Amino acid sequence: MLSAAAMDGNQQDLCWQAGSEYQLRKFNRIMEEIKKQHVGAFAYLDQINKEKWIASHDGGWRCGILTTNMSECINEVLKGARRLPSASVVTRRHNGHGINTHVVKIANRECSCGKWNQFGIPCSHAQKVCGAYNISAASMVKDYYDLMAYNNTYSKHFEPVQLEDYWDDPNFQLVHDPTIGISTCPGRNQATRIHNEMDWRQTRARQEAQQQGDSSIQENMSDEDCS
Repeated sequence: MLSAAAMDGNQQDLCWQAGSEYQLRKFNRIMEEIKKQHVGAFAYLDQINKEKWIASHDGGWRCGILTTNMSECINEVLKGARRLPSASVVTRRHNGHGINTHVVKIANRECSCGKWNQFGIPCSHAQKVCGAYNISAASMVKDYYDLMAYNNTYSKHFEPVQLEDYWDDPNFQLVHDPTIGISTCPGRNQATRIHNEMDWRQTRARQEAQQQGDSSIQENMSDEDCS
């Protein structure tokens, strides 16, 4: 979608921000910025059904999921969170405050910030209201996060896939993009995963094995020199 609109890097970032925004006013502001930079890109995005790519227009059906690979999305979020000091985050959680005012409707389970509508979990504003009225915030979580809902997801039988000979002939042709997955940077791709204790033990074991191997080579060379 982004390449079809001939966007540069900055405009692609704005497009991602617009698609991941939960508040309508912020979405409109970002779209106006795209319009200033690239009228053609704005016209291309404006003709697409907003429910298909904008978080603030999807009615909360995606639960805040913006990618097709949920596991990688979670890893990316936790990667940044693991670098934060836990004590400071908890302290800021209790003492911090924002400058924006939002409207919370407990009966409808929604907040004007848009996060409760999207994620199905009470936002900080809703939790504050629940605390003021002695309401359990956990009871305000959407039913699809319940353990029973997860169990029901896998309660049915999985149908095995038949041999390819029995498949129906598709009425379309798959066209693979040869540029997908090809790295444009020289050398090996650098992993961004945060190393844990298991990685450190493996690294130390490899270093010790390498040192032992070097020592054995030196001993063999010394024996050959003596002979």
